[in-house]
Amino acid sequence: MAKIPFTENMRFDPDDTLFITDLDGTLLTPDAVLPEGAVDRIWDLYRRGVHLTYATARTIRSAVHILAGLPFSEPVSLMNGVLLRDMNEGRYVEGNLLSAEAAEQILAAGGEPFVYTLTEDDQLFTAYRHLVNEYMVDFRKERVDKYGKPFRQMEDFHALLEEKQRIIYCCYLDTDENLRPIYDTLTALRDTDGAPLVRCEYYHDHYRPGLWYMEVFSRSTSKGNVCRRLREITGRNVIVSFGDNNNDLPMFAESDYAFAVERAGDAVKAAADGVIPGELGVLEFIKNHMTEV
Repeated sequence: MAKIPFTENMRFDPDDTLFITDLDGTLLTPDAVLPEGAVDRIWDLYRRGVHLTYATARTIRSAVHILAGLPFSEPVSLMNGVLLRDMNEGRYVEGNLLSAEAAEQILAAGGEPFVYTLTEDDQLFTAYRHLVNEYMVDFRKERVDKYGKPFRQMEDFHALLEEKQRIIYCCYLDTDENLRPIYDTLTALRDTDGAPLVRCEYYHDHYRPGLWYMEVFSRSTSKGNVCRRLREITGRNVIVSFGDNNNDLPMFAESDYAFAVERAGDAVKAAADGVIPGELGVLEFIKNHMTEV
């Protein structure tokens, strides 16, 4: 059945709807903080029975720091869908880990990624070899200074394989010129059945000219797959999502309705059911488009 086209007078039943928002550039300001008034609005929506969660490229350490004390009754999606975490119980409920073969191929492809691993007791730490540009320097500094995130410098990534660390995700920050050849190499990798060995998200930063991100994870990982899984877990029949960048497009495709914020890229706006303005746009939209309870 074709969905009903979105109109300004449409209202969503909070009991039957799950709202999923991206964080950076969508719910957060360009400075990666909640805009003024957002905390009170999130609490108000929670008290009114709205089911709101988020899907972010961030890890739990920085996401929790930014959103400290806020209620999220449904599982949250981290690292572009690599991990689902129950915030009430404080544990990961699902994960899509890289296979040993995929991890080895990624590490052999060149470049200087940040390599994320999960310890036996489900603690995250990040390994790197060299900080080869200002983007990497700033990325590490912000996460250490703001969030106390653990980083480990290594001479050789293969030590991670020898230690049988669970490698779950790799993130590259560089120029398009430097990353494009690695992207082409990784997206060409195939397993014995001819299926892609890994999945890559490749996109530029809206706020820092010249900076491109490449995130590499298991081929079954995406915000789109997480969207489908959250529908199953929560039992909500309607998914409404919000985003600003190309890594949100798989989530848009799996949502019943999807909305881009005003500062989103052109491809994201083109894929959306509408564009919402203002720093509090996501929260204002939900308030204005939910049925009264």
